Amino acid sequence: MKIFVGNLPFTATENDVKGVFEVFGSVLSVSIKKKSGKNSRGFGFVSMPDDIQAQAAIAGLQGKEFMGRPLSVSMERPKAIKPKKDYKEIKRLRLEAKNKPAPVFTAPTIPEKKNPSKSFKRFEKEDKPRKVILEEAKRFSQPAGAQVWEKRKGRGTSKPWKKKPGGVNKKFKYAR
Repeated sequence: MKIFVGNLPFTATENDVKGVFEVFGSVLSVSIKKKSGKNSRGFGFVSMPDDIQAQAAIAGLQGKEFMGRPLSVSMERPKAIKPKKDYKEIKRLRLEAKNKPAPVFTAPTIPEKKNPSKSFKRFEKEDKPRKVILEEAKRFSQPAGAQVWEKRKGRGTSKPWKKKPGGVNKKFKYAR
């Protein structure tokens, strides 16, 4: 029976752990898991041939102090079996999805209007000469005598804008 031994001191060797477990019976093997270097990961496994001796070791050593640390001793849990992926099947399913034609959706048809010329004229812009359009725009600009601002000439002035006397700015046709 395999026994999991956790919270081992990092300085503990396999012979030290074997000596502690031999008190309860014969030990087949001890393996302490190590990092990529030589350092211990703090846990290991002990193999004992007799289940009764292994149960006695688990009950006797659980929580006991070993080299300054309390041990965590239990039966080894079985590893979870991961199902193997069938990569050929996955590839086949992807190709099927890729080659599958997209569903075709049909949009509802919009009936045409019987007399399109009347509806078109409703939104048609009136043809006016430019002069008439400008005169209409003047009516909606500022009233005469409204204050207008103009930009001062020169660079770096403290006040770049000044009030222009009168209503309509001569530089711009329409005051804003």
